[in-house]
Amino acid sequence: MRKDEFECIGVDVSKKTLDVALFRGKVDWNEGHIKVDNNSSGYKELRKWLRLKKAEKKQLRICMEATGLYTHDFRSWLEQEGITYYVVDPKRMRHFAPPQSIKGIRQTKNDKADAFRIAIYCSLFHESMEPSRLPSAAYFKLKRLLAERRQYVKQSVLYKQQLHDISVYDSVGSRIRKEDEVKNLNANIKQTDAEMKEIIDSDLTIKRNYDLLTSIVGVGIVVAVTTIVLTENFTVFASPRKYASYIAIAPFPHESGTSVRGATRVSKQGFRQAKADLSISVLSAMSHDSELKEYWLRKKAEGKHAGTILNAIKFKIVLRMFAVVKRGTPYVNTKGYRR
Repeated sequence: MRKDEFECIGVDVSKKTLDVALFRGKVDWNEGHIKVDNNSSGYKELRKWLRLKKAEKKQLRICMEATGLYTHDFRSWLEQEGITYYVVDPKRMRHFAPPQSIKGIRQTKNDKADAFRIAIYCSLFHESMEPSRLPSAAYFKLKRLLAERRQYVKQSVLYKQQLHDISVYDSVGSRIRKEDEVKNLNANIKQTDAEMKEIIDSDLTIKRNYDLLTSIVGVGIVVAVTTIVLTENFTVFASPRKYASYIAIAPFPHESGTSVRGATRVSKQGFRQAKADLSISVLSAMSHDSELKEYWLRKKAEGKHAGTILNAIKFKIVLRMFAVVKRGTPYVNTKGYRR
């Protein structure tokens, strides 16, 4: 193997195990695969296996799907070992079809085959991908707090709906208990917000981007923290367009051959919660940003559908978020400033 050549490994990560596949131009089902525990002893076993295969660290390119906390310890080990790795969006892997010249891989579906698919993907695209790095400890705390907050909000909405829709059939005691639950949940939300703010203040890189994001009209703590979490503090998305596609607000043409000529529309796939959060952000932004309000009125006068206009405004907010982070300066409403 030449010094400028790389060896690609795919890893199918689960909570307890790692399926590791070494791809050297062909799928070696017997000698090119190993299954180890997803812990320190398993990583030691993997190190021995790599030595046995004469795979040098500097030449390795390891690829895995994003599976949240399950990859955390393994990624930490890879960084300690100085091994380059990539974390890939699972949606991209789901739509990836290995070349037909690689026999047997398309017909097989198990953890071993998935590891080889990831290795093949890595061999084809690693040169165009940015190596991954673990975010700070503050990032993971923030991610868990955001998930906790969403749970409180979901439960609060459920109780509020019950109080509004069927309270006439409830006993007095039942209504009081539900009202108490709503109060407790709202208190938990406030406490979670305060704790998130403490975590943000403890990490300079996160705080910098948080302050920049919240300088944008309509962007509050939920949208700012969600964007920081989904972009891993703006390290995993190279452009606002890619992020907009990920949260399903980027429009794409709907065409096929000569017979299907549908309207340009957004995908129904993506992280819908971030899209829903932006919907609330848009309403606030239009109330306080004359530029966005004028855009809304102009497009309505042109006969555009309300949903299309709102989606376009969401994309404008995403563009602003990426712009302020890239510039490193807070958002300034230049139109309002000129006035």
